[in-house]
Amino acid sequence: MTSESQAQKHERIRGRTETLTRLSISGFKSIRELNDFEMCPFNVFIGANGSGKSNFIDFFRMLNHAFKSAEGHLQHYIAESGNASSLLHYGAKQFRHIDSALKFDGNNQWSQYSFSLAWGAPDELFYASELLEYQRDGKDFQPRKTQLGSGHRETAVLKAAKEDSLVKKTASVFLMRLRGIQVYHFHDTSSSAYVRLTQDIDGNQYLAHHAGNLAAFLYGLKINKFHHYQRILATLQLVLPFIRDFVLEPEVFNQRSILLRWMDQSGETFGPHQLSDGAIRLISLVTALLQPEETLPSIMIVDEPELGLHPAAVSLVASLLKAVSLKRQVIVATQSPLLIRAYDPEDIVVVERQAYAAGREESIFSRLESKPLKRWLKNFDLGELYEKNVTGGAPQ
Repeated sequence: MTSESQAQKHERIRGRTETLTRLSISGFKSIRELNDFEMCPFNVFIGANGSGKSNFIDFFRMLNHAFKSAEGHLQHYIAESGNASSLLHYGAKQFRHIDSALKFDGNNQWSQYSFSLAWGAPDELFYASELLEYQRDGKDFQPRKTQLGSGHRETAVLKAAKEDSLVKKTASVFLMRLRGIQVYHFHDTSSSAYVRLTQDIDGNQYLAHHAGNLAAFLYGLKINKFHHYQRILATLQLVLPFIRDFVLEPEVFNQRSILLRWMDQSGETFGPHQLSDGAIRLISLVTALLQPEETLPSIMIVDEPELGLHPAAVSLVASLLKAVSLKRQVIVATQSPLLIRAYDPEDIVVVERQAYAAGREESIFSRLESKPLKRWLKNFDLGELYEKNVTGGAPQ
C-alpha cells in the first residue's frame, strides 16, 4: 500500500477546512506533557486499558463543554469530573495548571488558541490566561495576538465574539472553529438511553454526541436529504439485512415527538427497544459518518467505535472512518486490531504508560512509521502487529 506523506494529507483537506496540525497539553489527567504533537487528517489512537487514550478524548470533551453554549459549561464539566483535583495530573499538590495550545493551519494562514487553567480553592479551575494568535503566511505579516485576560471561570472567547470591537472578528472565527469539534460517544444503549426514548422532532439540525436525537435526525434527512437517508439505510443493510426501512413518523398523540421505529423484511414494525445494543451503536455510527457534509463537524472524534459490533460491522466502520477523513479531520480511540488492519502506520498513534518518578506514570504518545515496520508488513497487517505488540501499546 502506497502512503501519501502527512504534508500531502494536510494539503488535500486544507482547502476545505482549517486543520488542527499541532497540539500541546500539560497537566491534564495522565498527560503530564504532550508538547507540540503533530496531528494529521486521520489519527487512530491505540493502547492498553488505562494508557491514556480516553484521557486524550476527555480533553476534547472538556473543550466541547467550554464552548457548547452561549454561557459555556466548563464548570459543569469540572464538577461532573470530580472537581479540579480529578483533572490535574496527580492532583493539585503536584500540578496547579492545565495548559494547552491548539494550532490550526490552512488557506495561507495559521492561528492558535492557547489557555491555562489554574487551580483555586476549594477545588476549582479558573482561566489564568487565554490567548488568540493569527498570522498570514509570508514574512511581511506579523502575528496578531489577542490576550483575553485572566480570573474568569468560563472562556472569554464567548464574550469577545459578541463585543463590538476589533477582537470580535478574530474571536468569532475561533469560536466557530472550536465549536466545530465534536466527540461522538455512543456507549449508552441501556433501556433508558436517550436514543431509545421519544425525541423532540425539531431537534434534527445536528446529530447529538450521544445520538439522543437519532430518530429526529434521520427524520430530517428523510424529509430534506433523501439521498443521504437512502445511503445510510443501504449501508446499514450490508450488516443489518433484517432492517427494511425506518418508520419515522410523529407520535400519534404528540406530533412534536418521534421514536426510532423500524420495519423488518416482512413489513412488521418494531420499536427501538427491539434493537440490540450493537445495532443501536451501528445505526448511530453509520448515521454520523454518512451525514451530509454541511453538518459534519470540522473535527470528528469517535471513542471506541468497535464496541459491541460484529467483525463485519467493524470492517465497515473502519472504511467509513477513513472516507470521512478525506473531508474532515478524524480522531479515533480504539483497542480493536480488526479496526486498524486496513490503515497505514502513519495513521496510528500508540499510547503507553511510562514511569517518570517513583510511583508516578504518564501517558506517552508516539506515531508509527512505515520504514521500521516494512519487513513485518510483508507478512502481517497492522492489526496482527498490534496483537503481537510489535507496534507497542500492550499492557506493561
